[in-house]
Amino acid sequence: MAGGTFDKTVGKVRPGTYVNFKDTAQESIKGSARGTVLLPLINTDYGPAGEMISLNGGAPDAARAKLGYSVYDDDPAGNMLLIREAFKNASTVIVYICTEGTAEATATGGGLTATAKYKGTRGNKLTYSVSANPIDGFDVAVYIDGSKVELYEGVTDETAVKELARSEYITFALDSSLEETAGTTLEGGTSAQTQNGDITNFLEAADSVKFNTMAFPKKDATLQAAVKTKVRYMRENEGKKVQAVVADMVSPDYEGIINVTNAYALDGVELTDEQATAFVAGMTAGATYTESNTYRLVEGAVSVVGVKSHEEAVAAIQKGEFFFSVAEAGGVVVEYDINSLITFADDKGESYRKNRVMRVLDAFNDSLVLNFPPNKYDNNNTGWDIMEGIGRSILKAYYEAGAIDDVDYDNDFKVDRENSAGDRTYFDVGIKPVDSAEKLFFTVTTR
Repeated sequence: MAGGTFDKTVGKVRPGTYVNFKDTAQESIKGSARGTVLLPLINTDYGPAGEMISLNGGAPDAARAKLGYSVYDDDPAGNMLLIREAFKNASTVIVYICTEGTAEATATGGGLTATAKYKGTRGNKLTYSVSANPIDGFDVAVYIDGSKVELYEGVTDETAVKELARSEYITFALDSSLEETAGTTLEGGTSAQTQNGDITNFLEAADSVKFNTMAFPKKDATLQAAVKTKVRYMRENEGKKVQAVVADMVSPDYEGIINVTNAYALDGVELTDEQATAFVAGMTAGATYTESNTYRLVEGAVSVVGVKSHEEAVAAIQKGEFFFSVAEAGGVVVEYDINSLITFADDKGESYRKNRVMRVLDAFNDSLVLNFPPNKYDNNNTGWDIMEGIGRSILKAYYEAGAIDDVDYDNDFKVDRENSAGDRTYFDVGIKPVDSAEKLFFTVTTR
């Protein structure tokens, strides 16, 4: 944790608690739901490429048959780790399998021909058995990597086609009469590496789902530039106030991009900066507009990978970097909840680099979109009165939640009645977002 003394005229760059000692003998509403992460799965070995798959925190394994893994498993590409890290704070994780395999695993045995539902080497871990049912027919069990995932009881030659068509892992065809087989393993499945074009397809598909934060766990300058372009377009042209989390990007300088520049270790696993984007995306998506993630504890982290010295931390903040530090009381924490914006202007001041402030502004944008759809109100004095009343109710809700301050209800939400005419309505709206107390300066006088 940063600390030490402070100079009122200079301030401090890092969040912390600063104390000066001084001797008296000397002179001196409708709102937007948050919590959804969008995550591309790169170099997968199974599953339907090009499909958005929504996972819910209440049942994270509901799509296990498509992913080929439980989210609690460890896969070769590390994608399940990313999902787990995102779920530490997100309520929903939407994953997109970037690359399809090149061949499905197949097998023949027990009177059946079996083909894995999806291409890829994970299909080679599928096994099925056919055993006699003590009452009638046969029991067909499906396993993946030794774990039983499906069981069909009392299957006969007459019912096999219908019954086994329910399998989410294997497409079965009846070759002859069913017969016992202790275990038949599928083989021949092959995978493919993700190419840049596959990830470009993911970015194009991002418009098709609603999310708060995208995790982008690939360190590639060209693709990161494409992510920034996509996020900027969504924020500024489509009104979708999303953010993306990238790793070690050179000078992103945009409030829609969070740039992670170090990582943390779990018990026995050191994450890369790219992998840490999943946790940051989940934490950012899950935070409300009345919370900051500064000094937020990283659940399960035991140490920082790539610890920054004080001088390095100051320089990193000045460059708009998001990174992890060791807390004074122990544990790994977020140093400062900022995005990558470092170039400020009259209409975009320094507060826009703070992610809590951006959550207020983005949520307020969503509230306006939800409450003021086209063709709902008349564009006359009666309609304007109604719209101003609704707008002031939104201000009241945000004020009471602690998201904005210094509200002037008479002047902070007004219809520009002089210029509103035809099908065009103009509003003048003013809000002052509330930030968190993250730099605390004490002057302690000794007596």
